[in-house]
Amino acid sequence: MIIKRYFAVFFTSALISASLVIPAWTQEANAGKQPASPQPDMGSHAYRLDYTLTESENGKKIDSRHYSINLGGDSQTQQIGHIEIGTRVPIEAKSDGTVQYIDAGTKITGSLHMRGRVEVVDTSCDVSSVAPEQANTNGRPVLRTLQMNNVTLLAEGKPLLVGTADDPNSNREFQLEVTVTELK
Repeated sequence: MIIKRYFAVFFTSALISASLVIPAWTQEANAGKQPASPQPDMGSHAYRLDYTLTESENGKKIDSRHYSINLGGDSQTQQIGHIEIGTRVPIEAKSDGTVQYIDAGTKITGSLHMRGRVEVVDTSCDVSSVAPEQANTNGRPVLRTLQMNNVTLLAEGKPLLVGTADDPNSNREFQLEVTVTELK
């Protein structure tokens, strides 16, 4: 019986000692670490994303299109913007007489956010066009498409390459760049 009491007292003392020592160890271990610095609030700034889509053939520039998106300015606003421009193309008439359409044109979505401690530009670009008449089959249009999705480190005021693609049906090359400017 006495052994059980000594064991109970010893076990209780060990638990109390451990509960006092363990927090002290964790405080000492964390004392050398610097607290994480808060991440910059990109939502409190306004930015403009200027996109340039350039088309070249055999190394010669044949077309260039420009798109701009303004982002933010309010800390409650999510830093994302979207542009969509194009044409609704009829592709098929249903048996009830209604016509089904698809959208052909340019869609660009751009956003700014922090990835770790680095500011990045996230871009998604989808370009589609109707192929020339001779490419149509059974009266239905044939679409050509180009998609680029990329995350690029932010370098304000400098053109950043989002992507480059060769057209497999021709000698054409497409290049998408973005320039980020903070609006004052």
